[in-house]
Amino acid sequence: MGLKDWIAGKVAGPRSYGDVMGRQAREGGFALANMVFMSHGTGPNGGPTVIFDTPADMEAAGFKRRFLEMWTEIPFGSLTKDERLLSRSLQTAMVSFAFIVNSNSALRNMRRENTSKFRNGLGPSLLKSMVECGLFDEIETAQREVLAYANLVNSAVGTVVLNMERPGSEDVLEHFIMRAVAVSGTEFRHGFTRTGVSGFDLVAVPLVEETLKSIAGATLRYKW
Repeated sequence: MGLKDWIAGKVAGPRSYGDVMGRQAREGGFALANMVFMSHGTGPNGGPTVIFDTPADMEAAGFKRRFLEMWTEIPFGSLTKDERLLSRSLQTAMVSFAFIVNSNSALRNMRRENTSKFRNGLGPSLLKSMVECGLFDEIETAQREVLAYANLVNSAVGTVVLNMERPGSEDVLEHFIMRAVAVSGTEFRHGFTRTGVSGFDLVAVPLVEETLKSIAGATLRYKW
């Protein structure tokens, strides 16, 4: 029995399951944010943020990669002010992305009344976890930031949550990365890579696949 199956078996219903998945979403969002951050590079000023297919494409466009190899942990103590701003903004964006993945998966699999119960557990749990980990000082601030990203999804009708073939291309993830850079307050132009040794697809695809599998499996097993 997998961890997610064990968790589902220990909860009393969709709301309690949502509470568990909210904490998981914050953790998964942080992992994705770290990977997106590690994929970034800085480029010539005067242009838009770009998501490249490969590190070679990034370098060919004149961008300088920040990390040339995979790091097990980001050396936060050595980051510049600009890098810290970008990292924090990406954390908010990617936790919000994980929230959307969970919410949409519940909507796809559960009966409507159980979807509402799941979301009523998911949202407060995720916000509380964002405060407990130090990302925000207050629940209200965390809620406002997550809702800003959720509203971005509502305005991009028809956009898939994740393009599984080219993550970060014409999907919600791309919109969230672009917004994270725009609101971060950084002074430099940034680019990101979706594939390669530090490509963010290494975390984005498993995050979505495992969340969908977990919620679909729990829904089927407990007839939610």
